[in-house]
Amino acid sequence: MIVAKFGGTSLADAQQFEKVGAIIKSDPERRYIVPSAPGKQHDKDEKITDLLLTCHQIVTTGSSCASVFDRIRARYLRIAADLGVNNEKLVSELAIAQERIQGGETRDYAASRGEYLNGLLLAAYLGIPFVDAADVIRFEENGNLDQNETYRLIEEHVMPLHDAVIPGFYGADRKGKVHVFSRGGSDISGALVARGLNADTYENWTDVSGFRTADPRVVPDAKFIQDMTYRELRELSYMGASVLHEDAVFPVRMAGIPTNIRNTNDPLHPGTMIHYSPLRNGVTPIVTGIAGRKGFSTVMIEKDRMNAEVGFGRKVLQVFEECNLNFEHLPTGIDAMCVILPTASLTPHRDEIMDKISKVVSPDQITIHDGLAMVATVGTGMLKQFGTAARLFTAIAEQGISIKTMLQTPTELSMLIGIDEHDLTKAICAIYDAFIRT
Repeated sequence: MIVAKFGGTSLADAQQFEKVGAIIKSDPERRYIVPSAPGKQHDKDEKITDLLLTCHQIVTTGSSCASVFDRIRARYLRIAADLGVNNEKLVSELAIAQERIQGGETRDYAASRGEYLNGLLLAAYLGIPFVDAADVIRFEENGNLDQNETYRLIEEHVMPLHDAVIPGFYGADRKGKVHVFSRGGSDISGALVARGLNADTYENWTDVSGFRTADPRVVPDAKFIQDMTYRELRELSYMGASVLHEDAVFPVRMAGIPTNIRNTNDPLHPGTMIHYSPLRNGVTPIVTGIAGRKGFSTVMIEKDRMNAEVGFGRKVLQVFEECNLNFEHLPTGIDAMCVILPTASLTPHRDEIMDKISKVVSPDQITIHDGLAMVATVGTGMLKQFGTAARLFTAIAEQGISIKTMLQTPTELSMLIGIDEHDLTKAICAIYDAFIRT
């Protein structure tokens, strides 16, 4: 059994709805569908969720949101008309949504109506039951997800149905107050439904045919990744690969349910299959993917015999904790330690950090360097290969790129190097040529 989530671009207009309908009907195992709100039809178009949030903002100023909501209504009714779907229920629910938003409903309620209305429309088009996410995705009153109760409600309300449409992005607490996930949260909803139903596969349909081995804006002909692990996904998404964030699929990852990233506009492409552990059949590539991100800074603390001073590292890191800052990487030596973190988070606390570190550990010198980019070379295949680091460093050196810092994750799943930001594109291309293009 398959749970299939379709993103906003997959449901932007009637033509996209028809593609989705054909995909669902092509496999009887696709029984539970999780839709997003309609996305952009073209570059100058607006997402329905953005229009709904605009309505809420207008209402907070004491004005009427009628003119903006008319655009929302027209979009849904045009899709329904083009599909030949009876719009009586849709017209009624649009009126209720407008009335409640104009009456001062919460921002989360307004944001959720895009998925709710699209779910109603998709269920009517497919001719299958609609299940309101507010009845099965349970939040606590403070806005945190109640996973166990969510799984229980999905089992109670959805599992008895042969098939159903369950809108993404939102749920409700026990008092019926609507809460939403962060933007893109329909991916989480789909994963929760898949976990609650113990699906064989969770499909995430979007506008790209899975993950590529490198950003196609950097390497235009980058190959698609056929299979990868959730751990590889986490490493790559952290470093900027943006197809799907690992946090969005945590329920299925923990349950060992594979996720398949597919393209609504190219349904014959197999996409990328994400597994809990590496496949045992076939040849595992040394490198699964390469990703890089700019915008890092290093805080270098130097002090003779630092390694002999008990608690030195703890005291330094406590300073960052007191400033509510997370560090990303922590290369160290016997007389120096380097804290790497995003420049954007460091900047407001730069002077405070230097002052506090000076007081707690009395270093010989503190220096801060900006303009650092981090590049991750990721692959479970690196575990069994000798000379991977040598190949990587040779590829970088041949391009005349200076490595500012390097580290290998304790799991040996990825190697990271720090370089000047202006060398990022050249570095990714060099590593790609050394490990994947050859």
